[in-house]
Amino acid sequence: MSVEHPTTNKQIGSKVDVENNLDTKLISKEVLSDWQNYLLMSRLSYLGDRRQSLGSEYFHSTSDWEHIFQREWAIIEERMNAGIGVDEDIQSLYGKDFFKNSAELLAEIDSSMELEIIEIEGKSPLTIYTFEDFIMLSNQGIFRDEIFLIDPQRKWKKKVREILIQYGYSTFENMVIRGEHYLVVTR
Repeated sequence: MSVEHPTTNKQIGSKVDVENNLDTKLISKEVLSDWQNYLLMSRLSYLGDRRQSLGSEYFHSTSDWEHIFQREWAIIEERMNAGIGVDEDIQSLYGKDFFKNSAELLAEIDSSMELEIIEIEGKSPLTIYTFEDFIMLSNQGIFRDEIFLIDPQRKWKKKVREILIQYGYSTFENMVIRGEHYLVVTR
């Protein structure tokens, strides 16, 4: 199956060939459309961030992690094709009609997320996210909370803080709720 360039309608190569070569070969700009280039750069950035966030744990089972990353990326790409997680500048460049089913997909995402919300005296309710959910939602561009709780699970808290700082969060407080340790995270 070949891929058609959106503006010239010329056949520009096999989608499978392009996907199989994303990590191993340089693909010239002429072969890919601007949108495909944007997806490619987003994918490479996502994979780099995921590998970095795992650190040395990644090297213990690279093929398993790569399989997980590919499944996650498939979801992210589907959402990006619907305009979810795409920079507003890019959305305005392509126009709202370019993206498919965004309202439908957002409703599906909201209904599938089962997040716990904690009421704390004198504060607004806070949502508890696992570290993995935070990373996944942030990489998809749909994480919007300014103040929230994060369950670092078994991750080393210093590493969790370093990664949260990379995402623009700067204030961290420790909190114990029902015997479990959480981080209160604020921009």
